[in-house]
Amino acid sequence: MGTVQNTREASTWLAYTYLYVRMLRKPGVYGVSREEMEDDPKLEQRRADLIHTAATQLDKANLIKYDRKAGIFEATDLGRVCSHYYLTAGTMTKFNEHLKPTMHELDIFRLFSMADEFKYMSVREEEKMELGKLLDQVPIPVKETKENPLAKVNVLLQAYISQLKLEGFALMSDMVYITQSAGRVMRAMFEIVLKRGWAELADKVLGVAKMVEKRMWLSHSPLRQFKSKMLEEAVLDRLERKNLPWERYYNLTTQDIATIVDNPRSPKHIYKFIHMIPKLDLQASAQPVTRSMVRIELVITADFQWDKKYHGTAEAFHVIIEDPDGERILHHEPFILKDRYVSEEHYLYFHLPMFEPKPPQYFIKVVSDRWMWSESVLPISFRALILPEKSYSHTELLDLKPLSITALGDPTYQALYPNIKTLNPIQTQVFNAVYRSNDNVLVCAPVGSGKTMIAEMAFLAMFTEAQGQRVRGVYVAPTQDQVAVTYEHWKEKFGEKLGKAVVMLTGDTAVDLNLLERGEVILSTAKCWDKLSRRWHKRRNISTIRLLVTDDLHMLSTIEGPTMEIVVSRMRHIAASVKDSKIRIVGLAHSLLHARDVGLWLGCPTQAQFNFHPSSRPVPIEIQLRGFDQPGFSTRTVSMYKPAYLAVKHQAEDKPVIIFTPSKRITYDIVVELLTLCQGEIKPKQFLHCSTDEIQPHIELVKDKLLRKALSYGIGFYDDGMVRSDKAIVSALFDAAIGAIQVVVAPYTMAYKLDISAFMVVMVGTQYYDGKEYRHADYNMADTLQMIGKAGRQQHDDHGIAYVMCHTPKKEYLKKVLYDPYPVESHLDGFIIDHLNAEIVYKTIEAKQDAVDYMTWTFLYRRLRQNPNYYKMYGVSHEHMSEYLSELAENSIKSLQDAGCITIEEQQTEQGEKREVLEGANLGMIAAYYYIQYTSIEIFASSIKESTKIRELIEILSSATEFEEVLIRHHEDARLEKMSMHCGIKQANLQFNSPHTKASLLLHAHFSRRSFAPELMEDLKMLLPQTIPLIYALVDVIGSNRWLTPILSCMELSQMIVQGMWDRDSPLLQLPYFTPQLAKKCQANGIESVFDLLEMDDDARVKLLGMGQKQLSAVAMACNSYPNIEMSHEVEDADDLHQGEQVVVHVTLVRELNDEDPVPKVVHPLYPQEKKEAWWVVVGDKAANYVHVVRRVTVERKNKVSVEFVAPRQGKHSLTMYFMCDSYVGADQEVAFEINVKEPLSSDEESDMSTDE
Repeated sequence: MGTVQNTREASTWLAYTYLYVRMLRKPGVYGVSREEMEDDPKLEQRRADLIHTAATQLDKANLIKYDRKAGIFEATDLGRVCSHYYLTAGTMTKFNEHLKPTMHELDIFRLFSMADEFKYMSVREEEKMELGKLLDQVPIPVKETKENPLAKVNVLLQAYISQLKLEGFALMSDMVYITQSAGRVMRAMFEIVLKRGWAELADKVLGVAKMVEKRMWLSHSPLRQFKSKMLEEAVLDRLERKNLPWERYYNLTTQDIATIVDNPRSPKHIYKFIHMIPKLDLQASAQPVTRSMVRIELVITADFQWDKKYHGTAEAFHVIIEDPDGERILHHEPFILKDRYVSEEHYLYFHLPMFEPKPPQYFIKVVSDRWMWSESVLPISFRALILPEKSYSHTELLDLKPLSITALGDPTYQALYPNIKTLNPIQTQVFNAVYRSNDNVLVCAPVGSGKTMIAEMAFLAMFTEAQGQRVRGVYVAPTQDQVAVTYEHWKEKFGEKLGKAVVMLTGDTAVDLNLLERGEVILSTAKCWDKLSRRWHKRRNISTIRLLVTDDLHMLSTIEGPTMEIVVSRMRHIAASVKDSKIRIVGLAHSLLHARDVGLWLGCPTQAQFNFHPSSRPVPIEIQLRGFDQPGFSTRTVSMYKPAYLAVKHQAEDKPVIIFTPSKRITYDIVVELLTLCQGEIKPKQFLHCSTDEIQPHIELVKDKLLRKALSYGIGFYDDGMVRSDKAIVSALFDAAIGAIQVVVAPYTMAYKLDISAFMVVMVGTQYYDGKEYRHADYNMADTLQMIGKAGRQQHDDHGIAYVMCHTPKKEYLKKVLYDPYPVESHLDGFIIDHLNAEIVYKTIEAKQDAVDYMTWTFLYRRLRQNPNYYKMYGVSHEHMSEYLSELAENSIKSLQDAGCITIEEQQTEQGEKREVLEGANLGMIAAYYYIQYTSIEIFASSIKESTKIRELIEILSSATEFEEVLIRHHEDARLEKMSMHCGIKQANLQFNSPHTKASLLLHAHFSRRSFAPELMEDLKMLLPQTIPLIYALVDVIGSNRWLTPILSCMELSQMIVQGMWDRDSPLLQLPYFTPQLAKKCQANGIESVFDLLEMDDDARVKLLGMGQKQLSAVAMACNSYPNIEMSHEVEDADDLHQGEQVVVHVTLVRELNDEDPVPKVVHPLYPQEKKEAWWVVVGDKAANYVHVVRRVTVERKNKVSVEFVAPRQGKHSLTMYFMCDSYVGADQEVAFEINVKEPLSSDEESDMSTDE
């Protein structure tokens, strides 16, 4: 339980017992002499002796590990089982001694009867005759005679299972006593056998435990588990006499059952109960990760009828993976099937050892924890499995003299590092390759090895080589958090000190093109750079890049990996395709198992590939793994709280510690637990390293109530929902220079956002809740490495500690990954379709063979031959690779064609041969331009109707594939269900565990301006910027169908998203400090719009609003930013328009703005990012609900736009020109005009006109 960790705590605990009170009152009774009492009035030595004796006995029984010198206790697996099932040490000693893997049911019952719980059981003289009869009746023979108490315990347990009637009341009483303990004793025995890895015996013990609980033998019909009157005893007896294998019952029809039981009333009931016994369908696939590790994906589907009366709300199963002989358990973990998700597929992932020689197969067994005959077995064959070759070779860390910082050769560069005198060993060894060479370089080293400085050296080398000329370099990282942290450092280092233009891309193409033009050090996520570099043929600034630094290449195996892979592959393709290209690529990663393949993919020469061992770290890390056995995630996590505190207290001393947790809720729970434990100490503020008076001014600035209290004890915490000022205060107090607080607690999602490190890192668990799959999934190993990399501070510590607490079944896997180089594989094969679509649209790929050739630039191509089975390729020959790539290209192209994103046309070559040419269709162009997944465009195109309204558009928008990454937290479905009621959504059958439903609810709450939990607010901030490109794409998709009403609704939806309001709300709500009540007051006074408010007299406006000067200033600024644009138009050759010819309308847009004033930015208090105005010019026919033309434009001060469309049929047409804003409500304009279309021109007239032209 963790209550007692050492002899001192044990002595304190013993002082609270009744024994201690009685020892003080009556010492002689307990063998305490008068002299002892006088010398030791508190009996401290006697307590120490009692504890030492008990601890020695427990250590001998292997229930604890007792360090006699230090007086420290450490729980063992056997001890935890003993405590959990409330068994005596004697019982555990007997189990430990007598359990053998070859035991049978007879031995199991005999061992059960030997438990100390029954050692006072005696055989009375009057019971012997009845016991003799019972010995003849029970099915399992008993070795002992009826005079032996062991025989009595054994036979009574079997009689209980057999439901035999007893005559003597004493025997009945003894049976009750035995059966009360039987369940927990058997379950304890099962736990011990599981931990020892004995597969066959575990199956038998679990079977006996279920027999005891169900009071039936394996020879009985499984239907006896249902205590139902609909199952008559005679019918069950008939079924048992048939002796039909249980597996065949599932295939029986009601007619078959009627024939067997010969009872016309029972077949339907029997059929129903047969299909209520839990039965699971299993599917599994194996992927070799390394030569000694294989990854198993198990898909579990329930194949039975759920009835709450019998199944409750959840069913527990044991997932057991056995070796080929069925003797050894390779992996075990519990699986909980909940009634809410019984109809869905469940995914489990395991990493198993692979032995030499390769075993033919493993067996996956899923056994119900409480239902008999509920077992599914699936053999997974390895006969055709091709294991990857041993390819790992690490770079030896040479014993070189550390280079002085003066090696940079430029005093300006040296001034960037005022606190660094020499480079660390890794930086020293790679210096010449990075700084004094133009070769592509790969540096793989553990987190915390100074790779960011290596990236900086690559940029400095680029500046040096340019000799004052303006050059551009790009830094690409997988996540926005990493980019943001690096940007803050480089903005000061390269921007302020070197005078270079440091920019960070935003994801908005128009903004990013301007940033690219003026930037010299460009920081970007992989997605932003992919979006920008897709059109490299037409963007010269892309092909003239001189340096590409790709950080964290070990994340190629994560969700961001495919985009990183495409970005690097494209830049290599550009370098090879563009004449005189000088693109240099520098790759940075954790220590990799397959670094050679990564280096070849990057184009690095052998001498420029560095792959240091994970232990080659400037500050060595001691990794401590501790396993916890509790099957439930919540109970397991709670049991980690005190060990985390003790680890900080005993191992960190007074050095800083970061504690990472699985979620925000657990972060708060741990902080409260730490405060509670601190208050029980002699020195409660042991983690506070300054006086209370010194820290008090900082605490007063903190807004979070819990954080204020925690900081006063030297504990800080972070979470995504905290205000920025609170985060800054925690960072400042934790900083090594101040060191006021010792402990910081944060969710694992903050690992990339935290710009701090510590002496010690504690990980409270290695799993998080995956709402999409309704399970607790393992952290991505890249995230785990990032957290561990926070341990050990250069220039402060000589070593660091990483204390990792995990579920015991995961311990061996974590050992393998944390101590060995990181295995990285490509995941591009599952994400390549969208990238191929972009390359087809932008003409990089024009044929299927081009697609195959394009893939040869990727890391996927490098890994196919090295680890073919990982990619479901079953050979390593050229033919296998060619067939695999061709099939991948063809399937991807077919998916794009089916979605309407591309077309395949036959063209004739100059030699007269037919050739299939790939062309980007309109939907594909939209997807590529707005960087949207092709599945989202397909959903939009199939869902939009002519009469679609705003409410339906919200649902269509929420169904976009991009929102599948929206996080669903544990128990968040209940919160979302309440939110749906508040938002007035009455749609039936909403799945509240769906990310699309969550996206829809967040948008509804955003429009209604409802407040909700901080973590949901963070989700909304991440979601809103994704919606704008989706809206733009939706507008273009609707425009392709020429529907006017839905396209205008979609444009209004864009305004709603930016301003956070419904289309029916007053436009005045866009202004700061305006409430619905104030908007109604204004409307009552005839003020309907922002323009009406601007036209009021100042005194009347001040009186109406009733605001202070500061608020009035904010309102005035927002009103002045509100766009006031005058629109005029002219139809070219309006008197000479003919059916089928082009109609050209010239539109002039003039913004009312003083010459000296800059174009104002959009005022949007509820939108999380800076945004520029965009506008649509739409020409449509209201009566026909038809769009003639739609065009998106921007307006700085003045803009002239020409829109063209085909003249409709002959006659007069009343058209409307709409000028729609994407950011403001109420700024739209519409102008009606008429065109008179004449009859179509004849062919002679067309010829004359073309001659005149």
